[in-house]
Parts: sequence; structure tokens; C-alpha cells
Amino acid sequence: MNKIVLWCLIGFGIALVVGLALGGFAGANGADLGVAPWILGGLLGAFVAYIGGNLAGNRKVATASTEARDKALAFDALPGHALLIVYREGFVGMAAGMNVMLDGQMAAQLKSPRFTALNLAEGDHTVSFGFGGLAGAQNNAAEVRVPAVAGQVIALKAAMAMGALKNTITVEWVEAYPSELRERLKDMKMVAADQAGG
Repeated sequence: MNKIVLWCLIGFGIALVVGLALGGFAGANGADLGVAPWILGGLLGAFVAYIGGNLAGNRKVATASTEARDKALAFDALPGHALLIVYREGFVGMAAGMNVMLDGQMAAQLKSPRFTALNLAEGDHTVSFGFGGLAGAQNNAAEVRVPAVAGQVIALKAAMAMGALKNTITVEWVEAYPSELRERLKDMKMVAADQAGG
């Protein structure tokens, strides 16, 4: 079953249970609350369905091993490759997993604050950012072209910018000075990439 539909059903169930429970409790005590229990139940159910729908695109991700994390923070790329560090910061939508795609293939999913590391073969690559679930419809995706040179360290920071009708994923190129970048990443969890890059 589609996760968004599932969360809508859960929200409806919560609305029904809360409405019946509050109405029954009030009736047992001789009070007539009118439609108030149903309004409260409906609001609570809608809120749960909305939050659940926004998180419906989340998937289980693996935390990188200590060895992989140490290698990434040493900015140690595979021979003949560039190292791409992608990290996410910010409070807005932090619990929703942001999909990071490399050349059309899923590379990682990042909540905030998290980072991942990808080894890129020399040449041009496309890195895309977006959400699944209900969050996908509420956020403009982003895409950047990354020219990779062997031995280079590239850092991209993904965040969310609030909009009137839609939020926008922003991607910022960060100067990859080793000490500064390491300091920024050292307290973040590292997500194991779905692929090492290519």
C-alpha cells in the first residue's frame, strides 16, 4: 500500500477514535459538546496524516562504518577519482529524508544534519536533490553539474529555503578547505552511500 494512503487512513482512524472517545466521555458526564469532539479529532487526524505523509519518502539508510567515516574526513578519494562530500544542514524539514541522486541513480538519503561521501570518476556529473512522499510535492528539487578532476575534493551543502507556496532546495558550493570542512562535518553522522560513485 502507498505510504501516503496509509498515513491518510491512520489519520482518519485517529480522528474517528478521538471523536468517539471525547463524545462518549462528555456524554457519560452529562455534557453536550456538540461537534467539538469531531472537530478536534479531525484536526488531530489531519495533522498526523500530514506529518506522516511528509515522512513517507523516508527509507532506511545505513550509517557509515568508522573506517569509511575516517577515510571521508581524511578526504581520501579513490585513485583517479574526485571526492564529493554532500552534507545537509538546517532545521526546516530536517526529519524528511532528502534524496541525493548521482547521474540519475540514488546515491544517498540525508536527514539534517547528515553527510555522505561519493567518489567521482573524472568528467562531468549531475547531482540532483529532491524528496519523496508528500514532501516531494511541496518542495522544488535542485540539480547541479559537477565537473570532477582526479584528486579534487568537492563539497556541496544542501538546505531548504522557505517559500510562500513551495519550499526550495538550495545547493551551495563550499570551499573545501580541509580543516574548515572537517570541523563542520565532525559532529555529523555519516550516511553510507548507495554507491561509491562513478
